Amino acid sequence: MIRSFALKKQFYENVRENTIALERSQNKQRTRYILARTVVFPVMLVVLIHGYDMGSAAELMLGGFLLLLFMVLVARHRKLERLRLLTKAYLAVTAGYLMRFSGEWKSLPEDGAVYGKEKRPPDRDLHIFGTASLYQYLCAARTQAGRERLAAALTATPRDLERTRRRQAAVAELLAHPLLCIELEARGARLPDGHDTRALAKELAQPLRGSLKTISCIGIVFANAFVLSFLWAAFAGGSWAPPLVLFMFNLTVAMAFYTRTQRELAPLGHLARELRLYGRIFYALERAPLRGEAFAAVLAPLFAPVRARQAQSRLTTLAQCAAMRRNFVFFMLANGVLLWDLHCMAYFSHWRMQAGAAAAGWLKVWAEVEVLLSLARIGHTREVHCFPQFIEGDAPRLDVEGAMPLVIAEETATPNDAHRAAGTLVITGSNMSGKTTYMRTLGSNAVLAYSGAPVCAKAFALTPMAVYTSIQISDDLAGGISTFYAELLRIKKMMTYSKRGKPMLILIDEIFRGTNSADRIVGAREAIRRLTLPHAITIVTTHDFELCDLACAGVPVENAHFEEHYEGDKILFDFKIRAGRCRTTNAQYLLRMAGIMGE
Repeated sequence: MIRSFALKKQFYENVRENTIALERSQNKQRTRYILARTVVFPVMLVVLIHGYDMGSAAELMLGGFLLLLFMVLVARHRKLERLRLLTKAYLAVTAGYLMRFSGEWKSLPEDGAVYGKEKRPPDRDLHIFGTASLYQYLCAARTQAGRERLAAALTATPRDLERTRRRQAAVAELLAHPLLCIELEARGARLPDGHDTRALAKELAQPLRGSLKTISCIGIVFANAFVLSFLWAAFAGGSWAPPLVLFMFNLTVAMAFYTRTQRELAPLGHLARELRLYGRIFYALERAPLRGEAFAAVLAPLFAPVRARQAQSRLTTLAQCAAMRRNFVFFMLANGVLLWDLHCMAYFSHWRMQAGAAAAGWLKVWAEVEVLLSLARIGHTREVHCFPQFIEGDAPRLDVEGAMPLVIAEETATPNDAHRAAGTLVITGSNMSGKTTYMRTLGSNAVLAYSGAPVCAKAFALTPMAVYTSIQISDDLAGGISTFYAELLRIKKMMTYSKRGKPMLILIDEIFRGTNSADRIVGAREAIRRLTLPHAITIVTTHDFELCDLACAGVPVENAHFEEHYEGDKILFDFKIRAGRCRTTNAQYLLRMAGIMGE
């Protein structure tokens, strides 16, 4: 495993090194373009001016050639600049993958803390959201819609297993193309952080109001009238008065419609860049070697009924035309000659009628792809992973081999097994021996399973079960709720849901730790008795050995434990779960180590 783990890391290191080499090459090429433009432009001016003064046709032709060369240099330089930005995005994405290997991912800013809910205990107990969470490890989403979809996927309750299976198939296909995943993430990374176009998509779906046909006809008639009158005056010896009058008339019409034009074209005002980026994303998706049935269903809105890339390309061109209006000189000339604003408004209206309703679907496609790229992160960065199997039937089952937590580095994590049916498992063991981590490993991998992601285990099969947890509990001073009462409320919710008779996975850490030992044992016995159900797998950790004897009272309870051992003055753990109850404690040893208790 260590060797394969190292090979995965080396793959991304090699990609990063190759990208750095490409960046250096691009920087050198950029320097050459800048130098060439700096030389060609003044030479072109000198040759054209001198050729004009001397009446030299040869020099004018040379000047024209230099002008054409300068335009080619400018176009290629712009294309190179776009490639350089994409290369920087590649570097950022590969750095993100490498952070998953080094553990630095816990410092990434997008941790999904805003999506955690106090009323949903697994969000906190299983580290689904927040610092060092599942969400922070997985998130490859740049758009707001993608982030929200990923957060919705990471819920602790199975809802739509068909969608989960489709996501599994799509993620499996992505895992076969790691370089494609890097490219898609890099293209998405160029979008503004938290980019949200849902309001725009909603607006695009609504056609413009008013008589756009009349406006279009006005634009066509008077633009053609100006062009014809100008050609007549310039080449046929006609009067210049008609083109001048038409120029002023056209400009007056444009100003009369200015307020409406500004309002109608507002959605395109600042989106030219974003639309170009989406166009390249859609193009990358269209040519991607993703031919599986699941991925074809995800990408379907890009192809029908309106082909996304062509329609988006037209919208991008329109956005660029609308953006050109912000230049005052262009605004005056373009509207005086061609009634530019009216044409933009008319074409925008036509586009909205043809493709506006489909735009929301295209954006949802990318949001879903961002979710799939995020879920695939596990397969790209973890050696031990598998796609979970869902067991049909009402009787709960959980069969796990070699499970590890995602939030702990793979090379330091200890794999554990679990083979559970309905009933209760009471886990005892010393402090820091791994009891809580074991429960979180099972619970968090169940959450990943329902999301459609691979899980961190050699094998993982489970009945779809609602996950209920009571692990990380705190009091609420403002609400007047103590830690003990907060735990009571959680366990009450478990009992309430259990009345539905649906499969449950219940995880309770150090049950009733917030009260005295006598009341804790009495209360814990009764709670375990009521949560030991034919449709529930219940796992409870405790330091109270008295709870290990519940089997003697006829409650179907099994015992397991974690051990520690000592080498000199060091306490060591192997973090492996074993059958039976624990026979040792280490609290006094830890107290002496901390200097609180004497020898």
